[in-house]
Amino acid sequence: MDLLSTYGSLAVFFGIVVVILQRSYVADRDFSDFTVAGRSFGGFYQAMAFLNTGLPGFMYLGAFGFIVRTGVLGIGISALLASIVMYLMADRVWTWGAKYDLRTQPDLMALRYDSRAVRVVSALLGILGLMPWMVLGMQALGAVFFALSLGHLSFSTSVVLGVAVMALRQIWTIRMGMRGIIISDLFQGIVAYFLGSALIIGLIAWLYSTGATLGQLPAEKFVLPGPDTAEPLLFFSLTFLPLLAFLCWPDLFIRLYTGSGVESVKRSSAYCGPIALLFLMSLAYLALLSSERADVAANPDAAWFALALAAGGAPVVALAGVTVFAASMGNIDATVQSIGAQMANDVIGPLRETSLSDRGLMITSQIVMTIVTLVAAVIACMPLPALFTIGLFAIQIMVQLAVPLYLGIFTRLGNKQGATGGMLAGVATVCALQTAWPLGIPWACGLTTGGVGLIVNLTVFLLAALFIPRTAAEHSRIESLFGAKPRAVEAGFIYGESQ
Repeated sequence: MDLLSTYGSLAVFFGIVVVILQRSYVADRDFSDFTVAGRSFGGFYQAMAFLNTGLPGFMYLGAFGFIVRTGVLGIGISALLASIVMYLMADRVWTWGAKYDLRTQPDLMALRYDSRAVRVVSALLGILGLMPWMVLGMQALGAVFFALSLGHLSFSTSVVLGVAVMALRQIWTIRMGMRGIIISDLFQGIVAYFLGSALIIGLIAWLYSTGATLGQLPAEKFVLPGPDTAEPLLFFSLTFLPLLAFLCWPDLFIRLYTGSGVESVKRSSAYCGPIALLFLMSLAYLALLSSERADVAANPDAAWFALALAAGGAPVVALAGVTVFAASMGNIDATVQSIGAQMANDVIGPLRETSLSDRGLMITSQIVMTIVTLVAAVIACMPLPALFTIGLFAIQIMVQLAVPLYLGIFTRLGNKQGATGGMLAGVATVCALQTAWPLGIPWACGLTTGGVGLIVNLTVFLLAALFIPRTAAEHSRIESLFGAKPRAVEAGFIYGESQ
């Protein structure tokens, strides 16, 4: 009976998602429709898609466990601040996207720097950063199936089962592209962050009823590295770098294109802030409050399920599993779609002698999506090191996009030589340092490898801007680009709100 309630809840949730996708199917007219869904979504749809991509099931598992181990040092606020950055970027990114039919993040980078090399390098860098999180997402599903089995399945069997279910879900991602992802993200986001927040608050209340208080925690759980410590910049790195990296993720950035207008994007950022605040702060509070419990300390990465089991048995574990499943599904869907689109549009297409047609781009993207799903599924079934370490490494790689991306959007600085050279130098620095210093680097005052790489990246970018003069034609092109004005997009139907 217990297994019926746990796995039955998951089956009902998955069935509802499939019904939503089947009923909302619309054939994509071209590759732009496949990648940005006709720029046809209102603010709340976008907000749920943004959160479902940026706050994966990992938040309930590895991120929760990191707070249990480290205390307040592990509390991430990047998702809270990212909504502000999203608001500030909305005008220029959406305007350029609509005017020049941009479909991916490297599309914008290529437009800004007028360079095929920038397009290919930024695309490959984005894919390199995305793949570990896709594997983590699939492993998170393994953790869900293991917890819901209540001890009847081994962890390896659970991972295989979770991966198989997620691979099945990708049939609709490959078939429907971005439109299917965003429509399903609405339901998944409500389950992951509204139902999830309610469950978190319920678990906090239950812990208080058992006598738990923050006053019982050791003082070191509330200490942040300060100027008098060996690594004074560690907290800065763990907070500021993920913030910079947040909108560097290609699957998140592309959400800015899918809105029906600049105002829709700005509205979505206004929705994201309070929803993320409630979810992340309550989750962090729960992790701190429970961190001294024996069942939590025994396996911090699985503490979410341990608390649910202790609080209410199989029914509460079922709810806990569904929330993680909902958060993981949206993130994996977006990652698969983004990798497929970038490989077709920004790597394979530009490197061919003749350009691919819209149909060719769609078919290529769908083939890549299929291959990526299978490869990630195989890797996810292998024993891997600590979840947080893998996720942190991906962030150090992804943040190297920040220099050419943000400076390219908000300023007229830079050129293609600095953008390409800076990204490559930054990634090389991260790869050279990461094995020796997976968290903070002592000789860099606690900066992570991504922080050191970012300094190298920015130095190369600025030196190239200083010493390589801009031609009159390039100057004119940049001025024209920054003078672009928002325009309406002809959309047959706007999802969520009238424009």
